[in-house]
Amino acid sequence: MSRLHRAHRRAKSFYAVSGLGLVALLSACGGQPEASNVENVDEAPIENVANVANDVAVTEAANAADEAAAAPAPAVANTAEAPAPKAEEKPEAPAAAPAKPEKTADAAPAGDAAKGAKLFAQCKICHSVEPGKNGLGPSLHDVVGRKAGTEAGFTYSPAMKNSGLTWTDAELTEYLRAPMKLVPGTKMAFAGIANEKDRADVIAYLDTLK
Repeated sequence: MSRLHRAHRRAKSFYAVSGLGLVALLSACGGQPEASNVENVDEAPIENVANVANDVAVTEAANAADEAAAAPAPAVANTAEAPAPKAEEKPEAPAAAPAKPEKTADAAPAGDAAKGAKLFAQCKICHSVEPGKNGLGPSLHDVVGRKAGTEAGFTYSPAMKNSGLTWTDAELTEYLRAPMKLVPGTKMAFAGIANEKDRADVIAYLDTLK
């Protein structure tokens, strides 16, 4: 029920009771109120009630509006969820550089000593295969495994004496490819053996000279 309705009811009840009391008082005094007076008594309070009720309703409405304006506005709950903190992005580790393949010497093809003996024929112009017999070049008997520039009775160039080489199969392979490139200043005036298989065959033959 609204405040205006409650105010109307309270005022109407009050004045109705007051009118009845006035009628009872007049009866006790021996006077009968005229009907028109009674009606005026009833009607006047009712009109006053309406006016009073309106005043009360307006006053209460004004008070309620003042109270509502004075009351602090309720805090609005922030329902928006706070954004979740971003996970710390770890920098990606740089990709490891591919390992460089180890440089290995090319595997020499297997040599054929018999073929190497035939190829060595061109070398006999300068080299002997007999022990201690030197020619334009030192004897190549037992040359594999010997330190360069050490064959007794042969005069080597300073370049060959100081080369620090030992005649392994690998060193012989490089030397026979290009003698003057491996040992600049050598007295051996030979261009070398370009074919890899031929070099392997010659070295296989030298391995037999023990």
